[in-house]
Amino acid sequence: MLEPDFRTEIIGPDFGRGICSLYRGSYPFQAIPSEKLYRLPDYCWERRRFVDALQGEVIIACKGFATSVSIALMAKKKRNVPVAVYLDEWDGALWHSLGFRQKIACLLKHGHHPAEACYLPLVESSIRKADSVLSTTTWLQKRFGGHVIHAGVDCQFFKPQPLEQVTLLKHSLGLVGKKIIVFGGVVRPHKGVEEILEALCLLDQDEIRLLVVGPITEHLQSMIDSPHFGRWLVVAGDPVNALTTKNSDIHQQMPLYLDVGDLVVLPLHNTLLAQSQMPIKIFEAMAMAKPVIGSAVSDLPLVLDGCGLVVPPDNVKALAMAIRELFENDELARSLGRQAREPCIRNYSREATRRHLLGIMEGLSGVHR
Repeated sequence: MLEPDFRTEIIGPDFGRGICSLYRGSYPFQAIPSEKLYRLPDYCWERRRFVDALQGEVIIACKGFATSVSIALMAKKKRNVPVAVYLDEWDGALWHSLGFRQKIACLLKHGHHPAEACYLPLVESSIRKADSVLSTTTWLQKRFGGHVIHAGVDCQFFKPQPLEQVTLLKHSLGLVGKKIIVFGGVVRPHKGVEEILEALCLLDQDEIRLLVVGPITEHLQSMIDSPHFGRWLVVAGDPVNALTTKNSDIHQQMPLYLDVGDLVVLPLHNTLLAQSQMPIKIFEAMAMAKPVIGSAVSDLPLVLDGCGLVVPPDNVKALAMAIRELFENDELARSLGRQAREPCIRNYSREATRRHLLGIMEGLSGVHR
């Protein structure tokens, strides 16, 4: 989004596994071999190489980790360069939810690992030293200050696809004649994919399937293997750390996979982590003119106001009834889809986010001059 107004570099540590298979090849990342950065005392001198590599006029630390925020603030001190911290979720949510004994156990086990959860409160306390904070939700903004910056979806890329290509993909996935709910992304426990499957079990309609478009995580594999859920589940993707190009290829064809679906469902659980998140999948679905069902968590009710259905979180019965309503009322589903794309272009597109982001960056680039 910052190019061509700013020349950008993305620099990060490689702990030995290389770049995530989902994004491999999508950008000329500068991956610095850092197999010792994760532990003390090696972290203290390993991080200096990153400080020397950060030569930009503005540094954006992505995520609230010691391997990003702390290193960026070192560069700020050394070169008097402005730093912004970009937060897409509350990374300290898991640590905050632990009991006292669990925290002590974590400290004893990981006290020499500065990138572990036990160091997150210390890192988060240093965020106030940054010149700006860019958050993806109002929840994060209230906690850390700064600006709300939506992820920004490319509405020229995410748009309804040619019918013949969609039909061919349906055939290849064995989904012809099915009503399809699509989930595009990495399946994690807090994202509620199992809740979608529980709702489908409750509805017990053989013509419905859930298509997961993303890498196979350990959590997703447990659902694939489940005799309770496996009947409803179709997965496009390879294991998350696979050396194949399938995950990145699918990621680049996400609009086509999304268009296979009749409905997008985002039932986030009402957890501390989910309350701080705004999944970009909702904006991708809106750009594709798909009807969306979301839970009343984080900013989902604000985003879906007038263009989607919102159900109470962690309520499988309410979710099942909403799925049934949209599958039985084609006109309502089409109407919600049509109403979703226009506000997405206006408020959540790359162009809208780019204008907001450029204004912030231009202000920061002159902060220390």
